[in-house]
Amino acid sequence: MSTENRDDNIARILDAREGRSALEAADATTSERSNLRDLAAAADLAWASAQTPPPLADDPVAAMLGLVPDPDLELDSKAFASARKRAGFTVSSFAARLTTRGWDVSSKDVFAWESGKSLPHIPALITALAEETGVDPDRLRRQSGVDPERARLAAVVASTTFQHLAERWARLQGTTVALASSALESRMLVAVHRGGAPDAEVLLDSLEAMVSAVEDVQES
Repeated sequence: MSTENRDDNIARILDAREGRSALEAADATTSERSNLRDLAAAADLAWASAQTPPPLADDPVAAMLGLVPDPDLELDSKAFASARKRAGFTVSSFAARLTTRGWDVSSKDVFAWESGKSLPHIPALITALAEETGVDPDRLRRQSGVDPERARLAAVVASTTFQHLAERWARLQGTTVALASSALESRMLVAVHRGGAPDAEVLLDSLEAMVSAVEDVQES
């Protein structure tokens, strides 16, 4: 078949697909029809490939909307659990709220997040969780792999107040400041794991009370 005839037959077939007379392509031979079908299929495949959206990570619109996972950030499971409970949602009712917003989330997913498993890294989803619970999104996200309790304790240990307490405890116990600091940090760890996650001020106040009590006993 010549290139000119082939192009004419493809044009007639395309016209037929648009609802025009399919009989216009009837003069093609069986072999030509087979070739034309192959060409049409290839044309359809090329068209479909051109319409396929880019991978999510390469889609600037998805990135702008916060739909691209950020490997450096993740949901803070304990902060989320506290926010969800304060907002008065059960696990199932909260999952239903997210589903209404268009997120494919089940009660099992919510429970897993609060258990520290399969934590989401999608900024838009974390923002949705914050909006539903009425908190700032920054309160529900953290750096990936960072234990918030350890980070909180590290900030307390680095404070001037804690260093002064460690020096006082070292004098009381007749030991080095380093050992005294380690002992006080261990006491804070017990407090954290026993009763949730008290803030820095509460932790320091409890240490101050303990150190002062021992000082009073030794002075009496």
